[in-house]
Amino acid sequence: MSYQAPEGLAPEDEFRHAGRPGTEQVLFGDTLWVSVVDPAAGIHGVNHFHLSNRGYARFEALYVIDGVVQLYGNKVPLNVRPDRGPWSDGRMRYEVVEPFNHIRISLDWEKFAFDLDFRGRFAPFNYDKSEPNGDPMKSFDDFYGGHYEQAMSCTGSFEIRGGPAAGQKRNIDCWSHRDHTWTSRFAVPQAWKVDETHFAAHFWPSVQLPERHINVFGLYFQNEKSPKERSIGGFVSDKHGSRPLRNAKAEIHPNDGTASVRAANRFRYEFVMPDGEVIHVRSTAHHGTIKLWLRAENDLENRMDCYEAFCDFEVEETGEKGTGTAEYSVMPAWPQWLA
Repeated sequence: MSYQAPEGLAPEDEFRHAGRPGTEQVLFGDTLWVSVVDPAAGIHGVNHFHLSNRGYARFEALYVIDGVVQLYGNKVPLNVRPDRGPWSDGRMRYEVVEPFNHIRISLDWEKFAFDLDFRGRFAPFNYDKSEPNGDPMKSFDDFYGGHYEQAMSCTGSFEIRGGPAAGQKRNIDCWSHRDHTWTSRFAVPQAWKVDETHFAAHFWPSVQLPERHINVFGLYFQNEKSPKERSIGGFVSDKHGSRPLRNAKAEIHPNDGTASVRAANRFRYEFVMPDGEVIHVRSTAHHGTIKLWLRAENDLENRMDCYEAFCDFEVEETGEKGTGTAEYSVMPAWPQWLA
């Protein structure tokens, strides 16, 4: 099936965006996030790109391979003028083959390499159509541009070049998820001195099921507020399209106010579906966690601790089983300095 741009967006939104007046004063750019969750292959990861207006881009391939974390990251010059790609640092490459239908990502590096095709599994969702308040990201950013997400399928090859499985080539065939946002990043300076605390902030799971796909953003501490009072957004996708959820709550374990929350390994969600049905989804296995490389212009200042836990999921009411990511953040970013 071929998918069109979601309402409010256009095919051009697959590519880089120019910011509106004022964004030249801040770090602004396009962020691309694409997951690979394949328990059968023992491969779980996130490919992450930041194409900035500051003359550089960051490329990341953050993987858990047979339970072992392996991370690739690079920062390279990038023309400030928006373009249509492909974007590459010489080793990692992101190409839009067909807007909202087909993306190709590859990497050739000493620890691992891959060549992966991502194709639309269900229709994309414009987060601006979230209910009841539109895209919750708008409330956090004065220079917000736009944001959409989409359930994908992923196929291709993955070569392991280090460790006990060095030399193995594995086929990837799994469900995936992708996110494209264009906005400013960390426009507000961090505090002079950050004190160590461990406060669970946002949740952003991607629940991949055989016949549907669920994605939602919310804040743990707003669980008991009404949807109109919350920063919340998200959707469910199936063969009939992508529709906004009505509400969601989340649990994260352990969560005792200590650093243990940063290594959370159990998650549970309550989703209110578009027709009012309430379902509960819990993680049944944890395959590992990576942390995104999130910086402003200073690579030595940690600006956000955002984690991606790779999980198996089960819908408690129906027994549906799937896979996905349980994204969460812990505040403040700790430690503040990384050298």
